[in-house]
Amino acid sequence: MARRRKPVSFRISEVSRVVGATRRQLAYWDKTGLVSPSLKPASRGSRRLYSIEDIFELQILVKLLDSSLPLQRIRSSFNFIRGQTRALSSFVVLTDGKTVYLYEDDNVLVDTLKEGQTVLRIAVQELISEVQAKLPNRR
Repeated sequence: MARRRKPVSFRISEVSRVVGATRRQLAYWDKTGLVSPSLKPASRGSRRLYSIEDIFELQILVKLLDSSLPLQRIRSSFNFIRGQTRALSSFVVLTDGKTVYLYEDDNVLVDTLKEGQTVLRIAVQELISEVQAKLPNRR
């Protein structure tokens, strides 16, 4: 019988150093439910233990804050992202400083703050090539 490997865990001091947030910020984000440690939540006399996925999420949070996006918009965006069936690592997260987008694939950009409104990407050069390939060759 194979033994289960214990997930790698990180203490708040390590997470603080890696993501560039203070311990106080991490505790606040945990308390408000924005990003909480998934391996061991805070309780009286115990240490928070974060997973590597938690660290990835916190790093995204810090980068979005660095873009001057208000915390409330980030919170709304994270709520939308967590409702997706795909893993966070499968997305590219973009911001223009006003909203947060998920870049799902080559042609779909999703606005996380507008109930998942989709922005369609049309690459004009690719479109021209497709049309030309379908047209009969005239000389």
